[in-house]
Amino acid sequence: MERFLRGVFTLVLLASICPQLIAQNQTISGKVVDATDGTSLIGVTIMVKGSGQGASTDIDGNYRINASNTDVLVFSYIGYKTVEIPVGGQSTIDLKMESEVSELEEVMVVGYGTLRKREITGSITKIGGDELQNVQAPSFEAALQGKAAGVQVIQGSGLAGSGSVIRIRGIGSISAGGDPLYVVDGIPITQSQFTNVSRNGGAMNTNPLATLNPNDIASIEILKDAAAAGIYGSRGSNGVILITTKRASSKGNSFNFSSKAGISEPVAKAKMLNSEQYLQLYQEAWENDGNVGRATLPGGMTWEEIERRNIDTDWWDQNVQTGFKQEYNFSWTRGGEKLKTYFGISYSDNESYLVGNSYDRASARLNADYILSTQTKLSSSLSYSRGNNERVNAAWSGGLGDAMSTALPIYPIYNDDGTFWVQSGVPNSVRQRALTDWNTVDTRIIGNLNISHSLPNGINLRGGGSYDYFKSNDDKWEAGELVGRNDIIGQAYANITEVDNYNANLTADYTFKAGAGNLKVLVGSEYQQSVRSAVTGKGVTDVSEQLRFDPIVGENGETFGGTPLQDEVTKFISFFSRFNYNVRNKYFFQATLRTDGSSKFGPDNRFGFFPTVGFSWFASEEDFLQSVDAISLLKFKINYGITGNSDFGANEFIGTYQRQGPPDQNGYGFNPILYPTKLPNPDLKWETTSNFDIGFEAGFFNDRIIVEFDYFRKLTSDVLAQIALPPQNGIDNSVFENVGEISNNGFEVSVSTVNISNGDFEWATNFNISQYKNKIESIGNFSEEAVSGGTNDTRVIVGQPVGTNFLVRFSHVDPQSGRPVYLDIDGNETFDWDPKDRVAVGNVLPDFTGGITNTFTYKSWNFSFLFVFTKGGDIYDSSSKRQLGVVTTWNMREDIFDRWRQPGDIATYPRLTLDTETYGSGTPWINTDLWLHDGSYIRLRNVSLTYNLPQVIDLVKSASVTFSATNLLTFTNFIGLDPEIARDFEDPTDRNMSSNITFLTPPQERTFNLGININF
Repeated sequence: MERFLRGVFTLVLLASICPQLIAQNQTISGKVVDATDGTSLIGVTIMVKGSGQGASTDIDGNYRINASNTDVLVFSYIGYKTVEIPVGGQSTIDLKMESEVSELEEVMVVGYGTLRKREITGSITKIGGDELQNVQAPSFEAALQGKAAGVQVIQGSGLAGSGSVIRIRGIGSISAGGDPLYVVDGIPITQSQFTNVSRNGGAMNTNPLATLNPNDIASIEILKDAAAAGIYGSRGSNGVILITTKRASSKGNSFNFSSKAGISEPVAKAKMLNSEQYLQLYQEAWENDGNVGRATLPGGMTWEEIERRNIDTDWWDQNVQTGFKQEYNFSWTRGGEKLKTYFGISYSDNESYLVGNSYDRASARLNADYILSTQTKLSSSLSYSRGNNERVNAAWSGGLGDAMSTALPIYPIYNDDGTFWVQSGVPNSVRQRALTDWNTVDTRIIGNLNISHSLPNGINLRGGGSYDYFKSNDDKWEAGELVGRNDIIGQAYANITEVDNYNANLTADYTFKAGAGNLKVLVGSEYQQSVRSAVTGKGVTDVSEQLRFDPIVGENGETFGGTPLQDEVTKFISFFSRFNYNVRNKYFFQATLRTDGSSKFGPDNRFGFFPTVGFSWFASEEDFLQSVDAISLLKFKINYGITGNSDFGANEFIGTYQRQGPPDQNGYGFNPILYPTKLPNPDLKWETTSNFDIGFEAGFFNDRIIVEFDYFRKLTSDVLAQIALPPQNGIDNSVFENVGEISNNGFEVSVSTVNISNGDFEWATNFNISQYKNKIESIGNFSEEAVSGGTNDTRVIVGQPVGTNFLVRFSHVDPQSGRPVYLDIDGNETFDWDPKDRVAVGNVLPDFTGGITNTFTYKSWNFSFLFVFTKGGDIYDSSSKRQLGVVTTWNMREDIFDRWRQPGDIATYPRLTLDTETYGSGTPWINTDLWLHDGSYIRLRNVSLTYNLPQVIDLVKSASVTFSATNLLTFTNFIGLDPEIARDFEDPTDRNMSSNITFLTPPQERTFNLGININF
């Protein structure tokens, strides 16, 4: 008892001498969990209110902090309601945090971390993975169409596995890549459409993105401006698309199975001439040229044979089918105290409407998170996918392209004896398909391992490494008779490409009190190395089975002429930081700093610096707006920054040379003769873009109406362009240069409304529209002839958009003679077509683009439909130069019925002729703006009807059945097949400059699908 009284006296004495002593020595501890499922919350910030003292929870949700009895602890966590708890006399404070339902508290994935939507000062659009499921597309990125303002998505074609052209707020380059950077779970992945050596073999570009399984995607964040994408520095100019895959988030086991099946058909059929019509027009052209009697027909055909056999081949029908599609997905999610895993497998087989063309993909994914200790967590992702594209020739390469060009209806498929009809130089697509076996197998492995560690002082460390492996085997076999060799069974070709992409990064972040607000600091470093190796070869075989071979030695020991290509090695090293400052939860400041070094540039220009700053203000939090009931949200933002673009080939700054012949046969004085094939450019440097963005976000009537508006201006300097050298240089090649400036400026608007919300029925609308103007401000000392796109259809012209059509202007058809009348460079009418009269014509950019989605929910039913639209934007229908011009060995379209036939006729198309000299060009390929058409269209992109089945057994948590249709209706005045086009491209220059040109491109596909989804 005496010892107890003595201890009490001592404590009272100490408290009277130093009242702060108890406060300084008191330690508060506890655990923070989710109020719904009891999951430990990692990284919750605990601050002593009014001071800079703070801590954060560890892997198990535990924390320790020093505080006095009179202090108040503030618990804050992204996506949860902030809680304030007085310490009082407590030494242990446990907390169950409730989720924050406000949209502003939604967690958004940003570069190297996450932020609340409220904290973001830039422009980011988030799209849930479930929004991709009901859109049937060759690859997941096509399903983004119409869902985000400022993001233009043009689906490639109806070919299985084809890619899309995506432009975020315009195009700022000429010869560097114009597509956004794709990042999967923090890994910048291989994405180039020109990865494979074949580039656009068969009139189709490689699409590495087709190997990604859409069912694995949890969310997609599209970073559009500098404040959002600036953290990626030298690769942020074209925007960034962040893909987050699914992970386990709660305890227990759950399973999901989904499947869908459907059919496909082309959205339109080419209206080509039948045999009778073609013969009539061919004879008319023959007689117009002054000939008499029956015309001499192409392909060695005679009038007698055609009449005897009644030949009228519909080559379109011979190449088109009803495609069948099927898909199966299964996933298992398991959440435990220490280990959480997501495992998913998938198989899909997508047959296009083109006979013999399909893309099947098998994939598997394992994502895991493991709590190693109270402060340390491991997370990993591993995915494997294999895509097999059964290829067919298309467009200019054959197949359906032949059906719209050189496959005339007067040509038979078979001889009288049933063998294939063969005529030298004349296509028979049925024969070609039967004697060809061609497939491209893409294998992809993406894996990463990350470790995060929370220090007692609140600093969070994170480090990780990743590996992205991509291999493309492009194998083609053609029967010997097809390649003109009767001494062999067949000939095989192979193009094999491998890309090893390594990445390592280390970051640290810390949140602390700074002045009147909280400052969150992120610093980090990243290293990336990409190695592309390729080999190409061909060989012959005397075995009857198709050859699948390594390009050096075949399956049966044959030796082939395999040619390894020089490896392309690219190295990046980066140092970056991000600062987010929050004052009273209504003033937000952000700054990012990034320095990138790249091996693509010479020693003097290896490094570039890319800073950004941003600010946002929640005016609706101010007192003067609190009493305005109609306004529930009003946020203003402004930001500026510099981003870059280095998406072009390795070693472009280095000159190359070639030896002339074997050294023992050539040379001067026993020295080999070398000649340059590419000039060096040691001064090649970064292409940089300055970005300015200003906008606002407003919510009305408790956010029943939300409006977002952004105005942006981008100015790209030191534009990377592949310049064609004039002949006097003695080098038949081109060189990369930094030339001039390109500007993009425009606006984008998004409107979300809840139109009706009444008990069982709800109707919501999402609408977006965007417009931008692209202009080449300067191309230095070069002329518009320095860079061309497509088949010389577009040019770089100061004051015009990138890839402007440079053509002779067509005036009209002369009513008396039926000859075409052109305009010379001064606007004077002339019958003579002269390339010197070419001028900038048309507008390659649409006036605006957008989409509108309506969603209706009634009890267990959900119905939605998406319209996408494009107003303006001229399309150059390059194939119509032969389909509607001079009569040649091409078939023609029914549009040719509007032609001149006799004096006095007012017609769209000139008098028919077989003489290519008649129009003064010496060639039927006359480029004029007669073939330039308005590309405006409205398309019912997607329709979806879902019924949620009632729960019958406890095992099944939920189940639904969905019917969906894609590209159901199209409204357009475009006279070609499809106003949504993205032809095959030769290189990035072609892709940037000729996206508005079509040449026998297969139209999009229309699909109908029925699917089921079960959770248990």
